[in-house]
Amino acid sequence: MPTNIYDVNRTAAAFSFIGGFPRVIGAIDCTHIPIKAPIENEHIYVNRKSFHSLNVQVICNAEMLITSFSVKYPGATNDAFIWRNCPLRDRFEAGTFRDFHLLGDCGYPLEPYLLTPFHDPMTEGERQYNRSHKTTRVIIEQTFGVLKSRFLCLHRSGGSLQYDPKKCAKIAATCMWLHNRCIRRRIPMIAPVGNDDGMNNDNDIIHGDHNPTGQDVRREIVEGFFT
Repeated sequence: MPTNIYDVNRTAAAFSFIGGFPRVIGAIDCTHIPIKAPIENEHIYVNRKSFHSLNVQVICNAEMLITSFSVKYPGATNDAFIWRNCPLRDRFEAGTFRDFHLLGDCGYPLEPYLLTPFHDPMTEGERQYNRSHKTTRVIIEQTFGVLKSRFLCLHRSGGSLQYDPKKCAKIAATCMWLHNRCIRRRIPMIAPVGNDDGMNNDNDIIHGDHNPTGQDVRREIVEGFFT
C-alpha cells in the first residue's frame, strides 16, 4: 500500500482519472481460488457455489498492481469477516492513510476508509456517486481477470489446485507476486479468460452495518464532488 504522500497522491490521481472519484488508494474485493477437498475441516472450504475454495482478499491500485492480499481464509468465509480481521484495516483505523479510502461493493460495511455504493440512491448526486464508484471499482474485477488469465491454475477452467490448503495459499500468493512483476514489466497477456467465480458480493448486501462516520464521509463526497 502507498504510505508516503507522493505515492498516496499519485495513486489517488490515477484512480480519479478512471471515474472522477476522489481520494481513492485501492479497490477491494475477494475472489475464490478452487482447491481439492481438504481432509480436515472439509466443510468450511465449501463456498456458496458448492465448490471447495480459498476466499482470497485482494486490494489493487489503478494500474492493476496488487497492493495487499490475504490468502488464509477458507471458501465459506464471508468477505466482510476477512476485512474486519485484516491488519490493514487496523492501519486505516490508526489513521496511517489519513483521509484516503478504499472502494468496496455492497458486501462490505460502510466505513470512513471503505466506501460502498448507495443501495437505494435518492438524489442525482447519489446516483452520480454510484456511477463513479462502479466505474472506478471495476479495476479490481479486471485485475482478477488478468491474474487468472496468466495463471490458469487459479481459474476454474484449470480444474482445482491439488494440494492441501496451506500449500494452495502459497501458490496463490506466488501467482500474485508474479502478476505484479508482469504488470511492472508490461508483459503482454494473450486471451483473457475473466474472473470466474461468479460471486459478486453486490448480491450479499449488508444492511444496517454502516459506521456513522462512514455515512458522513460518503455524504461529504456526494455534496463536494457529485452534486
